[in-house]
Amino acid sequence: MADLLLVAEAALARDGRWVRVGGWAECSREAREGARTLEVPYAVPGLCDAHGHPFLLGRALQEVDLRGARDEADCAARVRARARETPPGSWLRGRGWDQNGWPGADFPTRASLDAAAPAHPVLLMRVDGHAAWVNGRALEAAGISGTTADPAGGKILRDASGEPTGVLVDSAFDPVLRALPHESPEEVARTLALGLAALPRAGLTEVHEAMATPQILAAYRRLAREGRLPVRVYAMIDGQVPLPELDARIAARGPAEEGRLTVRAVKLFADGALGSRGAALLAPYADEPGTRGLLLLEPAELRERLRRVALAGLQPAVHAIGDRACREVLQALVELRRELPGLDALRPRVEHLQILAAEDRGLLRAAGVVASMQPVHATSDGAWAERRVGPARAEGAYPLRWALDAGATLALGSDFPVEDPDPRAGLWAAEARIPAGATAPWTPAQRLTRTEALRGFTAGAAQAAFAEGRRGAIREGLDADATLLGGDLLAVPVDELRELPVLGTIVGGEAAPER
Repeated sequence: MADLLLVAEAALARDGRWVRVGGWAECSREAREGARTLEVPYAVPGLCDAHGHPFLLGRALQEVDLRGARDEADCAARVRARARETPPGSWLRGRGWDQNGWPGADFPTRASLDAAAPAHPVLLMRVDGHAAWVNGRALEAAGISGTTADPAGGKILRDASGEPTGVLVDSAFDPVLRALPHESPEEVARTLALGLAALPRAGLTEVHEAMATPQILAAYRRLAREGRLPVRVYAMIDGQVPLPELDARIAARGPAEEGRLTVRAVKLFADGALGSRGAALLAPYADEPGTRGLLLLEPAELRERLRRVALAGLQPAVHAIGDRACREVLQALVELRRELPGLDALRPRVEHLQILAAEDRGLLRAAGVVASMQPVHATSDGAWAERRVGPARAEGAYPLRWALDAGATLALGSDFPVEDPDPRAGLWAAEARIPAGATAPWTPAQRLTRTEALRGFTAGAAQAAFAEGRRGAIREGLDADATLLGGDLLAVPVDELRELPVLGTIVGGEAAPER
């Protein structure tokens, strides 16, 4: 445990690294005159969110906040309030609705948005970012009508007459995104900076950016060059584009390291999300037997994209939630290991690994992947997820323990802004696994110990980013990154873990006290 907690009295940082970890007296003797001193009760290695979206977080902070909305009418009321202060014709955007927590758990319709904002096109993203709720003006702007066919990897929800209801799943909302006003490089950078600024306040010193478009990547590079990244960023290039464009993005990726920014991974999507029934399942959804979800990449295309990413020497990172998608990704990686012996060195990642068939645990071991998982999803989704997959498949839902036991490197995060970026919530969820409104753990066999969870947010995340020789521990010679706490993270009772005070962070020896 010496690598996970600062069990020594003091640590001294110089030139961005820990140069002495030990007693207060010896650290004081080595400190230069005028050195800044921080006295805190406890510190852990800098906490890293291994799967987040800072740009989307920055955007969410500016949009209509639909989190916690009681029902469709509550969402519409929030949109109506924003419409009153927005010029007619301008787009209204929001995020965070979740029909699973509403009476009846039915998807919303365009009618309530048409009434709430008749003079504005409206785009409201579901909490998971894999479904959009839009009004008639937005459908018109996107050219979507009753005669529009479902695209590959997407679904247009329709009423009895075949007209769009206003809910678009996965690739079906791409035309709406293309209809949005263009954002300037300055606007993208401002939104990104807004999202990044929230991370040190949550106690994070690093984030793995899980989908960097060329515009977002350019903003990261700009902030990195200007020394304005408040945390370290490990960025994944958005690879969910036509193959020629994927090749172009790989070729134009730029330097692998620039200041606090590292770029050496590519993000792909195998399927959608469970909450919108877009996750690809081996058997039909328990609560909608005619549906098995969506594959966003067919198996052959998935393999070709993985091959191209690997041949470029980049780390493949694949979003896979449903048990079919997880199986397809793991099988593809096992096959690719035989074709490309150097694949192991690239540390391929599976992002989410949310529903795993029990018989695929051996496949998970054979694939040798990094399991980039989000413990808080189990507590957020646990109230309804079993309705989606049924009790038998729920055994392998959010399988943290199975992944660890299969030998996978466990890198933990939150998937913010789907969830809150606060790592204390993730640490609590990994250990408690109690869904909202419940008093007992859901599928408790998948829980982690406190130490295992802490490793996932520190050493495991560092290994996932090829940084185990630089971060993930408080040790002499490593980057001087730490999260400063007001109590002993390993000793506090689990029901008090989410309230453990975060006092600040240190990144490269530079302190950022909590405000």
